[in-house]
Amino acid sequence: MAAAWTELTVDVVKKSMPTDLATLYQTWLDANLAKANRLNELVAEAVATFRQAVAANPLNVMDAATNTVPTTGFRHALNWVIFNLGMEMGVQFAPQVYTLTTRGDIWLRMVQSGTIKPVGTTEGDGSPSYQAPSRERET
Repeated sequence: MAAAWTELTVDVVKKSMPTDLATLYQTWLDANLAKANRLNELVAEAVATFRQAVAANPLNVMDAATNTVPTTGFRHALNWVIFNLGMEMGVQFAPQVYTLTTRGDIWLRMVQSGTIKPVGTTEGDGSPSYQAPSRERET
């Protein structure tokens, strides 16, 4: 079974930004020309981090395209990039946004520990997968 992977690029991030944040980003870029490549760096870091988490389990099947993340973690990676960019720009986020980044961190830890299989594996089920433990009845 082929695993689902989604491309995460600078263009994808820019198209996904809320309108007010995109406007603020352009203003920030105009005022900080030295930061012109920063979004590229954040996207590359997110892709590398998410792919490394998947690669930590040798049973996971990696996508050959190096600019992709597992579709099950795409939203987390996207939120991570937008959040980090916003923090660098001095954006004051609502408390709910911090929860989104925490969920992304949890997803990464669960993938690394093998609790979540985010992609097709060389054996067993894909993700999300859960099998209830067997229970012995006491008499």
